[in-house]
Amino acid sequence: MIVRSIDDIRGTPQEVAAPNWVSRRLLLARDGMGFSFHETTIFAGTETHIHYRNHLEAVFCVAGEGEIETVADGRKYAIRPGVMYALDRHDEHYLRARSELKLVCVFNPPLTGREVHDDEGVYPLVAETA
Repeated sequence: MIVRSIDDIRGTPQEVAAPNWVSRRLLLARDGMGFSFHETTIFAGTETHIHYRNHLEAVFCVAGEGEIETVADGRKYAIRPGVMYALDRHDEHYLRARSELKLVCVFNPPLTGREVHDDEGVYPLVAETA
């Protein structure tokens, strides 16, 4: 059994920060679950360009308000507590936080914990086995 808390992750390499967000990565590829599991905070007033070409992601909002805008068609989706969205087609999008967003995220394939967005909003595919 794996049991971890956010407090276990703070200040470790599993807490990854960027100018617009901080991701606390609770489960990673090395844990052998077949997915990774993260708590991510998106800072209020930010816009983040994301395009996960190598990963599928599902996101559940637990706090805050914002929106997703898909690049392909310009559609906008409200994000608020209780809303889930899944990037099932590697959807390129902008994530905007009106207030601080607290999100719970699942990635497949699982992240190793070292990934950050490149200039095109992509996480590289980093191979690592459990």
